[in-house]
Amino acid sequence: MSKLDNFKKFVSNHPEFADYVKKNNVSWQSFYELYDLYGEDDEIWKKYIKDDVGEISIKGLLNTLKNINIDSLEENISSIQKAVGLVEELTRETKKDEEKINPKEEKIDKLYGEV
Repeated sequence: MSKLDNFKKFVSNHPEFADYVKKNNVSWQSFYELYDLYGEDDEIWKKYIKDDVGEISIKGLLNTLKNINIDSLEENISSIQKAVGLVEELTRETKKDEEKINPKEEKIDKLYGEV
């Protein structure tokens, strides 16, 4: 695979580069020159890659939603609910067992008066 093909693959994995080119009048040639000089893993790309979690594109959101398997999601939620229910039940049983082993102490002098 040529370096240009690798660059195209790199850019396709980072659609925010296209936005940057459109908004900032930067040429693809300058991006390619940076890629040629620094490669894919250099720190230079951080300023072009959006890290802002609050900014979500509609297209990205729709692609994510499209890839969700609803049946699998329902199964996972059901499994989590069962696990939480089991933990609640075990917690209740443990609490009851502790109360049987260590009953609440009542002061004898309160029950029978001071001795």
